[in-house]
Amino acid sequence: MNAVATILAGGVDVYLWPESREQMPKFLLPLLSDGSMLQSTLQRLRPLFSSDRIAIATTASLQHLLREHLPNFPTEQFIIEPVARNTAPCLAYAALWWERRSSPDVLVLFPADHAIAHLGEFHQSVETAVWTAYTTQRPVLLGLPPRYPETRFGYLQVEECPDPSLAQRGVLRVRTFAEKPDRETAQRFIDSGDFLWNTGIVALPTATLWDLLCRHLPDYYSLFAPLLRSASELSPEHIERIYRQLRPLSLEHGLLEPAAAQMLALRCSFDWTDVGTWDEVYRRALKDPRGNVLHGDVIAIDTSGCYVSALGGKPIALIGLNDLIVVDTDVATLICPRGASERVAEIVHYLRRKKMRHLL
Repeated sequence: MNAVATILAGGVDVYLWPESREQMPKFLLPLLSDGSMLQSTLQRLRPLFSSDRIAIATTASLQHLLREHLPNFPTEQFIIEPVARNTAPCLAYAALWWERRSSPDVLVLFPADHAIAHLGEFHQSVETAVWTAYTTQRPVLLGLPPRYPETRFGYLQVEECPDPSLAQRGVLRVRTFAEKPDRETAQRFIDSGDFLWNTGIVALPTATLWDLLCRHLPDYYSLFAPLLRSASELSPEHIERIYRQLRPLSLEHGLLEPAAAQMLALRCSFDWTDVGTWDEVYRRALKDPRGNVLHGDVIAIDTSGCYVSALGGKPIALIGLNDLIVVDTDVATLICPRGASERVAEIVHYLRRKKMRHLL
């Protein structure tokens, strides 16, 4: 069986401003370790896939940044999108890119900006998902039992798989997708016991993938499928012409949700988060005896429960403060109470409305 991996490394996370900006996306930040999130993602995939079976999908505007960031990663293993069009176009292009190189049986997508621990369990889960996708010729999503009512994650409603050989491996059938519920709904999902967090990691049999594109995204299929067996090289200009005709669409909304009846889910047990807010960064970081997480030149007197990142080139001093998030960079400083960092997106939207591009 020929399985390949594509790491999705595009876009900026508005919740982690001001460190995450257009020229420094979240996956290039060392939020929880010495290396960046992209470097960590690449490192944990190497025991599963040989170097020539891993590609990184990114945009033309970020490619030089990524090549500087990963000087030892093969240049020819980058999948360069001319512009960002969300994850459905990226999947279609990645499927075409791989098909013309190695005709893989299974394509596995991995977000570049997630934090994962318990790597033994993670590796076993990916291997089970790949085997299940290949055996059943059905897409397999990796899911986790929700631990708290998170409103930023997508959820999968699942039910028992009738095939005992699959059920004993933790495989379930997907009933429905639920995207980013409010807190009350998320709590109901947890109470019901038949929902999983959707990690965004999915194993797709390539033959099934092209069939799903044909049925659910025929406009995508008509642009990409004729190039599957073409002998001519795909030039950047050719791909750009295709992308001009593509409507932006997420993989979940464009392909997985319409085909939910064909989807399988694997219940996993590794530790996972998408590190999507400063509160989440604080929650997962190592803390000092007063519950502080301090990076850079920080003086904290009678201060507890704070996350402080002083990377803007000047010291930060706090006296008598509790439960704050302070993130200082060379372009801006964020200060907010812990528990409110989801509202950072409001700042980014404000800056965009005011066309303050130098802060984005």
